[in-house]
Amino acid sequence: AFSRKNAKYGAYNLAKKLQVNVCPYCNENPTYTIDEDTKITRPEFDHFYKQSEYRVLSLSFYNLIPSCHICNSTLKVGEPFSTSTHIHPYSDSFDKKAEFKLKIKDSTFYHSVDGFKLKLKFYDKRAEKSAEVFKIQERYEQHKELILELIQKQEIYPESYIDELLTNYEGTLFKNKEDLLRLVTCGYISDEELGKRPLSKLIKDISKELGLS
Repeated sequence: AFSRKNAKYGAYNLAKKLQVNVCPYCNENPTYTIDEDTKITRPEFDHFYKQSEYRVLSLSFYNLIPSCHICNSTLKVGEPFSTSTHIHPYSDSFDKKAEFKLKIKDSTFYHSVDGFKLKLKFYDKRAEKSAEVFKIQERYEQHKELILELIQKQEIYPESYIDELLTNYEGTLFKNKEDLLRLVTCGYISDEELGKRPLSKLIKDISKELGLS
């Protein structure tokens, strides 16, 4: 990994320029950069291709992925990656290759996390392999309370109420429907904005399934 001691060679400056605020591997943890002068915090830089095997790529921007500590220093250590076996955040999109799904177990799903399961459906073997390395299924199981809130919001905000809010407040409180849905779901729902807020991928997929977006 691109360690903190390398900061004097421009790691903070690079992180600030890239403006990657959420780990592109997991979309779970923030990777923002704060205070380049006092070195408060910045993302770690993962070498997508192992630098021990691909030394010519060790300082290539394409090979440096700003990521969270869990993905970079805990889970990916020693794992051989390539674009033929795993998703590369700069050239591909995990969002297009996998989707979170709800599996209802019983009628308690409206008020209990025990009433449903979270499943990750894959459309690409590389996405499945990446999710396996970064323990996406296991980590996102810890966010079932957020999913329960979305289920409850689906009842509180039916489409008719969403339309009413738009009629009353579009152009004042909300710029458009997407702006309103971000307020309701607490996550970004457009593909190009998923990296702006942690867990937006999960929120987008479940909101779509519930008819909230």
